[in-house]
Amino acid sequence: MSQYTFRVNPKPTYSERMTDARSELRKLIKEQLCEPSLTHLTGAITHDNTATMSWSRKSYMKNVVMRYRVRIEGWPLAEVPFRNLSDVPNLGKLELLLQGWRSGTIRFSRITEEEYREMLTDPTPWIGPATVGDEAAEGDE
Repeated sequence: MSQYTFRVNPKPTYSERMTDARSELRKLIKEQLCEPSLTHLTGAITHDNTATMSWSRKSYMKNVVMRYRVRIEGWPLAEVPFRNLSDVPNLGKLELLLQGWRSGTIRFSRITEEEYREMLTDPTPWIGPATVGDEAAEGDE
């Protein structure tokens, strides 16, 4: 005999809303990295439909910045530290990120050779300061 759970109020729970927000953010980020768009007429910003986002400082620099010469612009570092979306602690912060990615205030941007060298020297202005867990979080794709 199957057992079903029905909610009287079909409104998603806070946890479900957090999961949905993370899922939508991941989808938007993947689309910007991989899929052609009107803003990048020659294809996705990476020209690689298998590109993936990385979240630790080291892997982001290696797998996104160094590999594709792109970086995230507009991340609201004062409100949301740059980290794996699973570690963003509340719905308000996830919704802030969603709003930014949807509106284009947070986006991937190609970087010049000079900007690339600046990022290699110190990526802090774009992804915030290094934290204790950065080096330990290598499996963060």
